[in-house]
Amino acid sequence: MDPRGLIAVVVGLVLLAFGGFYFALGLHSKDPLVPPAPTATASGAAAPSAPSAPPSRPTPAMATSSSIETEIAQSEHAELQALLKRNFNPEYNELIAVAVRRRNEGVSDSVFGQELNERFQEIMRGKLKHGAGASMPAIDRLAANEASLFRVLGTEGSSLCLKMLGKDDAPAATTPESVRQLMRLGTLYRFQAIVEGQANAKPSEVLTTDEMRAFEASVSREGLNFTDVSTGVFLDKAGIEPGKPCLALQTLHLAIARLPEGTRRKIYAGMFFLERDK
Repeated sequence: MDPRGLIAVVVGLVLLAFGGFYFALGLHSKDPLVPPAPTATASGAAAPSAPSAPPSRPTPAMATSSSIETEIAQSEHAELQALLKRNFNPEYNELIAVAVRRRNEGVSDSVFGQELNERFQEIMRGKLKHGAGASMPAIDRLAANEASLFRVLGTEGSSLCLKMLGKDDAPAATTPESVRQLMRLGTLYRFQAIVEGQANAKPSEVLTTDEMRAFEASVSREGLNFTDVSTGVFLDKAGIEPGKPCLALQTLHLAIARLPEGTRRKIYAGMFFLERDK
């Protein structure tokens, strides 16, 4: 098989962990995004002689840039927020401005979180190509996180596996916290690679004949058929049990992870960064 063709297949398969599925989960925090305003209490007041009318509900304070920044800083996206503010300030300021407007329009926490997460992805998409120039430790960290994500989607998050692969249009089930955590880290690690690689542009490179042979040997060592991987059939052959296709993708990740650094870089560049801004 032509090396470009095989890399395109691998990219198409593993990219599934990054696509629309990342958009579906939204911001998640253990606490409300905006804590309820404290209610005032009277101190030392005498008890009323007759029942009084219930107090009117206080009008929520209007959101401001400062309040939204504090809100995000208290969520699980605090580290990503700091990175965006420091490195992509115009995009960050626009994100905050839109968030202020949407908060003041009264959208729910779930909608607010969903839209915020989608905005993170929009900012990322146009910059992904820079990640190809990141160091191998940064890229390997991202790849290891993706492998862990597939493992969790093959086990405790198995009900979401087919949805990630675009083969299940049913409403999303409850997402395990472990899946949310790994997806959040995937976004953060991509941005970290983008920042690190901005000054070190890397073009797309194809595998050499020797690298292709090493790739095939590594895939075979994991019990996968190289032809099945190149056509994508290995996902169908993984079995019909929930989560099996995602475990097969984890196995493919393991096969790539043991390849030499230069070969990994070529595959991961196409898998995660180059031409991913479409």
